[in-house]
Amino acid sequence: MKKPGRKPTYGAAIRLARIAVGLFSKPYGWSFKAIEESLEISERTLARYVSAIRSDLLDWRGAPIVEVAGTGGERKLRLVSSMKAAEASSYQVALLYFSLTVLKFLEGTVLEEGVEGLWEKIYQNLSLTQQTRLSDLERKFYAVPYAPKDYGEFSEQLDVILRALLDQVRLKVDYAGLTGEGRRHEFDPYSLIAYRGGLYILGFSHRVSAIIYLAVERIRSVEFIRQPDGSSTRFIYPRGFNPAAHTEGTFGIVEGPETKVELKIHSEQTEAYVRSRTIHRSQRFSHRRDGTTIMTMTVRGTTELANWIMSMGPWIEVLKPASLRKEIAQRHAEASRLYRVS
Repeated sequence: MKKPGRKPTYGAAIRLARIAVGLFSKPYGWSFKAIEESLEISERTLARYVSAIRSDLLDWRGAPIVEVAGTGGERKLRLVSSMKAAEASSYQVALLYFSLTVLKFLEGTVLEEGVEGLWEKIYQNLSLTQQTRLSDLERKFYAVPYAPKDYGEFSEQLDVILRALLDQVRLKVDYAGLTGEGRRHEFDPYSLIAYRGGLYILGFSHRVSAIIYLAVERIRSVEFIRQPDGSSTRFIYPRGFNPAAHTEGTFGIVEGPETKVELKIHSEQTEAYVRSRTIHRSQRFSHRRDGTTIMTMTVRGTTELANWIMSMGPWIEVLKPASLRKEIAQRHAEASRLYRVS
């Protein structure tokens, strides 16, 4: 005959509730030792509590929602749903993997270590069936980076930048310009932006009292700005800030005067190529009777735009503004002289 279980006391019920609530704030589990110390209970008492929790806390299928992980003194209690990707389909996990492949240019940095660690944790907690289905992902999903920069030597700078972004801490940045001239900025980092294989910090520079971007590879040194008591100098993240307002689509993070541009597309294939992409959020197209197409847009600065137009060869002609048309004409003339083409 089965012996009746020990009738739970009010104190025991409170402790059981504390364990259950505590697990929701500890997604990676709560060690037996820590639970015993927190609730001031013995190992034997905890074993009885664990048994009760596993038999009474069930999901809609009748399966326990908590589990015991590890062995011996390393045992811990954890929520099953927080550690296993049972709810995530193989399709969703594969899409996550593909998203991570885009970040391959971060090899050798703390960002890469974080990405790899995230993937390993997810993969290890998949079922054997899902792991089998997701074999050979590195060949099934592959991203070709656009002329990626090498950030292997900037791991320490990226570590400081990441912590400053998360904690909203002001930075002291020693920054080298394109020609090597140095500038020091007191800088509030707002966004870390990946663009064409490069990393940039967008934020407020107290040196120029404006939002600017800094290329990570040109940061010679970066450190937290400390208060007299040694604490970090924090800043309030601006509620209305949106990084999209400081980017120009294909033309990246550029600055300059607002410029209305009018381009003539001379090829049907080029038109189809351009129309299928968002070159700029303001782009508009109008078809002409002669078979050509006029593309108009309003951009901030034309440096990157000029580079893009040159990449399109003879198939795109600048009509407006006159200054950009002259610049492109001069570039083509110089290229012709290099190749001795008259």
